[in-house]
Amino acid sequence: MKMDIKTAQALTEDEARETLMMFRNFGDDPLSVQESFRGLFPKKLAEAMGEVRALRRRALVKFSRGLDMYFTKPLLEQASSEQVAQYRAERFVRVGVKKVFEPCCGIGSDSIAMALQGIEVHASDKDEIALHFAAVNAKVYETHIDFTLADCSEVLPEDGVIFIDPARRRGSRRIMDPQDWSPTPDQVSALLHQRPGAGIKLSPATPLDILLELFPTPDEIEVISLKGEAKETIFWYGCLADGSDRRATVLPEGSTFAAPEQAAADVGELGEFIYDPDPALIRAGLLGAFAKEHGLHVLDPEIGYLTGPEVHSPFLSGFRVLAEETLDPRKMKAKMREFEVGKLVIKKRGIAERPSTLESRFLPKAFGKRSIVLLATRVGDRHIGILTEPLE
Repeated sequence: MKMDIKTAQALTEDEARETLMMFRNFGDDPLSVQESFRGLFPKKLAEAMGEVRALRRRALVKFSRGLDMYFTKPLLEQASSEQVAQYRAERFVRVGVKKVFEPCCGIGSDSIAMALQGIEVHASDKDEIALHFAAVNAKVYETHIDFTLADCSEVLPEDGVIFIDPARRRGSRRIMDPQDWSPTPDQVSALLHQRPGAGIKLSPATPLDILLELFPTPDEIEVISLKGEAKETIFWYGCLADGSDRRATVLPEGSTFAAPEQAAADVGELGEFIYDPDPALIRAGLLGAFAKEHGLHVLDPEIGYLTGPEVHSPFLSGFRVLAEETLDPRKMKAKMREFEVGKLVIKKRGIAERPSTLESRFLPKAFGKRSIVLLATRVGDRHIGILTEPLE
């Protein structure tokens, strides 16, 4: 539903807030809950309450206090996860930043994380609904933040350190072209002018070469992943950069790898172990640097699997190699029989066919009770299957 500021304000008033609290754990039937809301409130407000209740349950993936916060769907989807925002806020503290301006604060997740670290935060947004929800969410986390309704493309924040998260959604639609983000790359450049430090949160789905063409050249590039999913690319400037060229960080472990850019890894033969690298390494252009440091290589220059000796790292999902065979159904079925496979998990890279299709061809019936992971990939023009067991 499309929300207006009057409805957003009504959602946060005592009666609606207390009703939402009462229905927090009231069964799992959303239609039944929605009917209850309609019996108590005007239709528009009742619909908004139903949406907020559903979003709060989804928000628990991102926020420890998600059941008490307020969102719209686009604002929730763009908001930084609590773990990511906390990790980033620690950088501001580490370099001694005392005050930060955030002119695209959304529902406030980044502002809250910085305020919880004791930073004086001045947050603004041109979206009146987002700003209202951000102020309420700050109270949920018991933080003090100075909120102002303002369009940063028209009114520049005061001089000082700044953090910018350009809006990349229009309604429920994700905006892929950075030129259509808000603020635009040119407007971001104006916001960064002569500041002592800055951070820009950007989409990890947008190739780095495109971002580097459009935004001011950063002093450091960091790609952050959470639980194996690339979440954001950060351009760091000035005092917020730590002297590294590129950095990949995996959360929740908090492990980080920094080095000069080296995307390409050496090519070699299949080793005793094979690894699926975290996407942060690949997006940051650090796969080659990481591989070199750990004595690993790739099988094909265009496929990201690493192979070589045994390595334990939060950046790697590791597998012990049992056998290799071409993706010929007859030969693969023979391997399934040889290893007495009863359950087959297929991961693919560089292969068009679906895992379910491959499974039906290679394991038409159980040949035993063993569980095997099959990495279906290609080396040059050859399509191969690597039978593996996950490392503990």
